[in-house]
Amino acid sequence: MKFQVGDTICADGMLFEVLGRISFRDTMEGSTWDEYRLRPEGGGPERWLTVDEGNQEYSLWEVTATPDMTGYHQVDQGTEEVVSHAGDVDVSTGERAFFSEFEDETEEKIISNETWDGERETSVGYYLDADEFWQVSSNAAKTAVTVTGNTVRKNAGFIVITVVFVLTVLLNFIPPLLPTHGTIAKYLKKNSAYYSYVTSITGNEKQKANVYKAVSATVDAAATDIINAIEGDTEYVQRDDAETEGAIAILTDKEYCLVYSSLNDEVLVQISNRKYAYTTDDDPYQSSDRTRRYYRRFYYSTGYTADSSSYHYASPYSSYSSADTISYSSSNAYNTYSNSVRQSSIASRSSSGGGLSDGK
Repeated sequence: MKFQVGDTICADGMLFEVLGRISFRDTMEGSTWDEYRLRPEGGGPERWLTVDEGNQEYSLWEVTATPDMTGYHQVDQGTEEVVSHAGDVDVSTGERAFFSEFEDETEEKIISNETWDGERETSVGYYLDADEFWQVSSNAAKTAVTVTGNTVRKNAGFIVITVVFVLTVLLNFIPPLLPTHGTIAKYLKKNSAYYSYVTSITGNEKQKANVYKAVSATVDAAATDIINAIEGDTEYVQRDDAETEGAIAILTDKEYCLVYSSLNDEVLVQISNRKYAYTTDDDPYQSSDRTRRYYRRFYYSTGYTADSSSYHYASPYSSYSSADTISYSSSNAYNTYSNSVRQSSIASRSSSGGGLSDGK
């Protein structure tokens, strides 16, 4: 998605006007991304929105002086080159800067350092999901009204009234099209009393998986809780019935989650995005041989083929064969339960007139 200077966008529940855009290229990897300079409509410090469609990474930043780096670790560095720019931004095409990025242990908060001609600029920020920012109105639509004087004011008032009326109808009579739940990763992070962070696993292509311990819960209870948290919005979910209290794998449109008993008899939850699953087949943390096999075979059987058309990276699963698949049954108990939760959620939202997510 490309935004234009003058557009109004919503990011993390806040409205911003786009003041400028810088398009960058990593001189080593060749990857490209856009950064937008934003002015909050309600006042406050300016922000920067990073949109990296190639790596499906999005983040919101604020320039700062001396951030606290405690608990952060470096995850990326390189040289960025300005490919193009627009609006009120102080760069020139072809200008370069050295950058380094750091994440905290939750891999949600980030710090960035950029050095331009010997001058260092530091920003603090956090990651967004793709559905947490969008265009509210375009600059083209704003400038399309060219009539002057009283006619403009009358037309503007009519437009506002019309928009309010349409939105009211949509919100009260049409079930919401935007998701009303967050991701599994955010749910685990926010519920630290029930899921305590254990560690992270670094995979290929700068991808990571986080591991949490489900406090005082069984594998079944934790999996059911997670399904409820995302309102049953799964693509595939199934237990490994080959062993008692077998691992339960959950694949959504964005994430791959495994709930399992560790070698220390703790209930662990490993969560990653699907890009991690596609590029990395490392063992789940402290897992048994049986759990490791199921983790790989479940993803290969349910997610790999679809992801292979989305990600242009090498995948260890490309060497797998039909012998590495599992038999997936859509009538398994957990998929049936997930469907019932989803239908119940849809019915509830429809009857109440709908609503929107509260963001991060």
